[in-house]
Amino acid sequence: MGPLTRIKVIEIAHWLVAPYCTNMLSDLGAEVIKIEPPSGDQVRQSGSYFKNGESYLFAAYNHGKRSIAIDLKTPEGKQIALELCKEADVIVENYRPGTCDKLGVGYETVREINPRVVYCSISAFGDSPGYRHRPGMDPIVQGMGAVMSLTGEGGADGKPMLAGVPIADNSTAFMAFGAICAALYDRERTGVGQRVELNLIDTCVFNLSTRFGQYIATDQSPAPMGNQHAEVVPYQAFPTRDGWMMAGAQSDEAWRVFCRAVGRDDLAEQVDYRTSQSRLANRETLSSLLNEVFRTKTTSEWEQILNEHNVLHGPIWNVEQLLNSDLIKDHRLIVEVDHPAFGQLPVIQTPIHYSERQVKVQGPPPVLGEHTKEILEQIGYTAEEIDALLRNDIVRATESGNRKGAVLP
Repeated sequence: MGPLTRIKVIEIAHWLVAPYCTNMLSDLGAEVIKIEPPSGDQVRQSGSYFKNGESYLFAAYNHGKRSIAIDLKTPEGKQIALELCKEADVIVENYRPGTCDKLGVGYETVREINPRVVYCSISAFGDSPGYRHRPGMDPIVQGMGAVMSLTGEGGADGKPMLAGVPIADNSTAFMAFGAICAALYDRERTGVGQRVELNLIDTCVFNLSTRFGQYIATDQSPAPMGNQHAEVVPYQAFPTRDGWMMAGAQSDEAWRVFCRAVGRDDLAEQVDYRTSQSRLANRETLSSLLNEVFRTKTTSEWEQILNEHNVLHGPIWNVEQLLNSDLIKDHRLIVEVDHPAFGQLPVIQTPIHYSERQVKVQGPPPVLGEHTKEILEQIGYTAEEIDALLRNDIVRATESGNRKGAVLP
């Protein structure tokens, strides 16, 4: 049993941010029903990698859910959605502000029939008058949210660079997940639900963290630092004889240990490098010196040496190296689910561990409309009524074979 077992969640969303949030809710035990248009979540047709017509991109964010395909632009479709919302504990949507209101499933409408609902709305720019109707997704918001200006190599020729993962989407999904759980706890005290609103651009501001402090202190926009830490020297990527690794010294005491470990005790007492402030002032010279030191040994050799001295360090892995490492295998984050298109499909489980509750992938990502008939039956529709809805294209249903639950590798 998970900490959110018996919590019912309705997702009215597409692409990544809300589906990622509800993915986590599902892993914690919530029952998630994904409402899709008859054409499906837009991400079903997106990405570079498909198998038997199913998108790996969709699969990455949608395991453990049930799919019902409804045309919300029809009165009958709207009524089905409201019947589902009436029994929901949580609703998560990520359309532009006002879209769900136009579809008849906005917060005020749902609250009238379900005052206990926690209704989470996620958008790109929030309700700001000049931006609320603008389309926005992670790459656009990374650009506007200063993420791209802070990513990549520095220097006069430094170009803005997109982060390697959808950091605006993912961070906002994490925020929404926490906000929903807090709102559910608050509901236990008050007996009523509430609306929760988040947007990607605000999350980018929140993520500025130390770079915000740098801007406040200098009144100048921070520059990208490449593979170096903005406030700590040394703390960067170093080239080794056979690859790359990260290493650093987070304090003056740690710096002295670092120098001893790399065989350069002389650097610890040089005036230019003795203190954190002097190392910051002489970053480029020190970085060049240490690059030459690290090139003398392999990554594995440096790992052994730095481990012995308890120095901050780690190899720089690609995705394959990460997922095949003993570290991640020990954590058992990757589980396999049985899918009619993919076969045995590896998915990533939410990385939270409770002493008294279980976090578990509840099943594979759904085929479009896979659970339409099943869900309609559960809310009281007869076989004849369901057939009529299908004939009139109000809903869409897709048959699928038997499924197996998640299995650990």
